[in-house]
Amino acid sequence: MGNTSNEDGIGFEQQPAAGVPDCDGPLVVQALSSMLELIREQLGMDVFFVSEFVDGRRVFRHVASAPAMGIIRVGDSHTMEDSICQQVVDGRVPRAVRDLRVLRTRQPLPEVTRPIGAHISVPVVLPDGSIYGTLCGFAIERSVELSQQHVRRLEVAAQATARLLAQAAGELNP
Repeated sequence: MGNTSNEDGIGFEQQPAAGVPDCDGPLVVQALSSMLELIREQLGMDVFFVSEFVDGRRVFRHVASAPAMGIIRVGDSHTMEDSICQQVVDGRVPRAVRDLRVLRTRQPLPEVTRPIGAHISVPVVLPDGSIYGTLCGFAIERSVELSQQHVRRLEVAAQATARLLAQAAGELNP
């Protein structure tokens, strides 16, 4: 499918979800939407999302955005090398970065991250040990004070997300 652009200059491609656990069932959507919005507000971020890694792409499965901040939508995606998620999972980028614009002066980052200031991300690791994707948030063109305590709290939320997704896929008893 073609590229989708928006006024903030971040382009993503839309990709249909094929062979994905029922991560869009109403109870899962409601639970993750509430959690993402709560985390987004508590950390003062513009966007928070759960992504899935599928066939070399990062696909946005659940998204919470500040009002009038329609940067990404559920189903949007792009290649892993065009995302910072893979770099976080690989340990090339810290899980919490107060301002990516500063980090960009020291190391190359994907172009799609150019307008991002603060960024926080942790992997979502399923009970079988495989990486589903990431739980991630960012602020556009501004820094946010982020600490290791924020990362630890996000890791707990990622564990809860992984458990919920595994239950929705029938891989884990409630």
